[in-house]
Amino acid sequence: MKKKVSFFIASAMVIVSLFLVMFPLVSNANVVLFSNGQKVSTDVQPIIKDGRVLVPVRAAIESLGVKVDWDNKTKTVRTTTPSLNTSFKVGEDFATVNNKRVQIDQTATITDGRVLVPIRFISETHGHFVDWDAKNKGVHIFNTQAAYFTYQETDPIDIPVLMYHILLEGQNDTISVDPDRFKEHMEAIKEAGYTTITDYDLVAHLKEHKPLPKNPILITFDDGYISNYTEAYPVLKELNMKATVYVIASRIFDQPQIYNGELEKFTWANAKEMEGTILIQGHTYDSHFKGESPNGKQRGMIASRVNLNGQLETQKQFEERVYKDFVKSKELIEDKMGYNVVGLTYPYGDYSETTIKMAKKAGYEVAYTVKSGVVNKLNSLPYELNRITADGSFTPEKLLKVIEDEMK
Repeated sequence: MKKKVSFFIASAMVIVSLFLVMFPLVSNANVVLFSNGQKVSTDVQPIIKDGRVLVPVRAAIESLGVKVDWDNKTKTVRTTTPSLNTSFKVGEDFATVNNKRVQIDQTATITDGRVLVPIRFISETHGHFVDWDAKNKGVHIFNTQAAYFTYQETDPIDIPVLMYHILLEGQNDTISVDPDRFKEHMEAIKEAGYTTITDYDLVAHLKEHKPLPKNPILITFDDGYISNYTEAYPVLKELNMKATVYVIASRIFDQPQIYNGELEKFTWANAKEMEGTILIQGHTYDSHFKGESPNGKQRGMIASRVNLNGQLETQKQFEERVYKDFVKSKELIEDKMGYNVVGLTYPYGDYSETTIKMAKKAGYEVAYTVKSGVVNKLNSLPYELNRITADGSFTPEKLLKVIEDEMK
């Protein structure tokens, strides 16, 4: 029981640090609340404050079996289920979850005599899934039957995440894979009984303990090369498999265009055509290069302070630069594709605690390294997820063996 409680508290801390990151900055108008697919009528309009959605607390979660109490004297909201209690005061930036103090990014407020609370924190802490429909300004809450309280240590599964980059005829190495070899890889994965999932599936599993299909696997590509569209997409579509491409957003254009002598990337129109098979996520806006760090070594631009124009930037300048890049990438992809960006891959796999801090602040829910290994909801950190390099020199049999070895 102690293990379950400690796991829940750790999970709750992660959730609190992540809550509301999927909500974009939008105007305070016409936000609609849905509970298990049913529209919820509220006598006070939900609001958006500093990019966070706040809703009347009773309307939001009482329908999902959570008891809500209000202490008018102390201006404190308390929510309870048989396994969980929370409390937080209007105006304070922290809450208690099962008597453990946790930080929150947005405070509860009172509007027209009603207490409005940050919806992602209060819902997800009670084991419910929250989704934001940016196009229609809809907040959707789904009952996940308090998965946190039924979690068992025997449940977690290892999830391999394969990393590809570019498909080039006649080239097979850690970065390049011949198109025919790639097809052999995909056919072998499918025949071995693996089922491809998306970043959304992985986030829901890691955060909400939502079940995954048998033998899940995530196929990823970095950078956004044209071969992802011309070669990988047809194979994946034919085999009814899915993948994610993490793009350098500044390198993706409306019309075919070569950026600074680099290998060609696909267009936004290509990305839209691949929708349903290939998901587009982030690989920075324009930070896929290296700079000189304080110790004179070359580091990825999102991983360290670097010399810019002959002067070493301050920590504040470094954080502002990385944060702005992450936000710009996320917002551009979301504008072009019309769906949420939750995943980020670090260029060169180079990152630091500051990188993670800025990724969280910018609204990413998971981030991937190039460290070899699998993802497991008990042992994996959401901003340091492992990936397995799908080396082009691997035969299909060798690739399956590498995956199996990592899962042992």
